[in-house]
Amino acid sequence: MRVLVVDDNRDILDLIQRVLVTYGHDVITARDGVEALEQEAAASPDVILLDVNLPHLNGWEVCRQIKARRNVPVMLLTVRAEHGDIERSLEAGADDHIPKPFEISDLLARIERFAPVRAPA
Repeated sequence: MRVLVVDDNRDILDLIQRVLVTYGHDVITARDGVEALEQEAAASPDVILLDVNLPHLNGWEVCRQIKARRNVPVMLLTVRAEHGDIERSLEAGADDHIPKPFEISDLLARIERFAPVRAPA
């Protein structure tokens, strides 16, 4: 599965990328909201992991713009886990809201929920 991971924190971005590649995913990365929109348009990912606090455009606005163009699963990652933030994520069109810090196993399970269903051979 092709996954776009967007986070301005290089350490978090690298960690998520390494884990996803280890589990067989094709990973594209971006470090700000503008680059996220460019990468999404160029790569057509199957799922997007998107930090809320990004330079240039925040994750909520990036999510809104992506969802206006196509229906792709978007999971917002954030240290902000207050009720209003979760509500704002859902209003932006997010399919999931994952608070940081998170367990890698939980992140992987959430990504797999959006794996394309393949017909039996």
